Amino acid sequence: MKTIVISNRKGGSAKTTTAVNLASQLAKNASVLLLDFDTQGHASIGVGSKPSESLGVHSIFLGSTLSETFIPTIHDRLTLSPALEFFDVYEYADLRGVLKSRFKHERIAEFFDYCIIDTPPTFDALLKNSLEVADRVVIPFVPHHLGVVAVGQMVRAVYQSATMLGRDAAEVDILPVMFNPHILEHKAALEKVKTSFGKDKLFSPIGVDIKLASQFESGDPLVLNKRRSKGLKDYKNFTNELLERLK
Repeated sequence: MKTIVISNRKGGSAKTTTAVNLASQLAKNASVLLLDFDTQGHASIGVGSKPSESLGVHSIFLGSTLSETFIPTIHDRLTLSPALEFFDVYEYADLRGVLKSRFKHERIAEFFDYCIIDTPPTFDALLKNSLEVADRVVIPFVPHHLGVVAVGQMVRAVYQSATMLGRDAAEVDILPVMFNPHILEHKAALEKVKTSFGKDKLFSPIGVDIKLASQFESGDPLVLNKRRSKGLKDYKNFTNELLERLK
């Protein structure tokens, strides 16, 4: 099983949109587990469900197993562990290693080909638990100055976490989102990221498409929509590029 963490400490970076569409696209040909670690529960909504008030992925920090939180989604091969809507990570002193322990003791890797984790936009125990099990970290970012700054902060968080855990850092990839090639600031931001982190870290950009926002109202990821759209094409391309890097 390959575990892919979708993360950015800056809000509004299409993190959840990326997690939902990637998980749904992968589930066309593989078994996928989607963990909605952001207590807002937007990834759960994006696959036709909703955050839970009683049993969700955050329940593992309260003594539950991970597998008992699993629920089906609109896609046959996509399983969701929804967000626990009112979980407050700051009420607990030490949550280190919980997700990693659940993966190991429940042998989660034997049941899924991919695990996609949508993380909260904070550097807290939820993100740290996610990074402990990550094979790759995909950082979506809006190409402007603060977006570039946020990429640097997130990259440092990945390497800082790896150093603290005494493990090799997960592979880091960077995904430009809401990209408009006609905006000079967007093109300049991409050049800054290429210079700072290397061209090989960048995926092809996801362009602007209003359907990417409206998909959450219907609960249907755009990649499952049979009607053609730019967002659909871009996320399919992103998924194919990611699969090439996972080989």
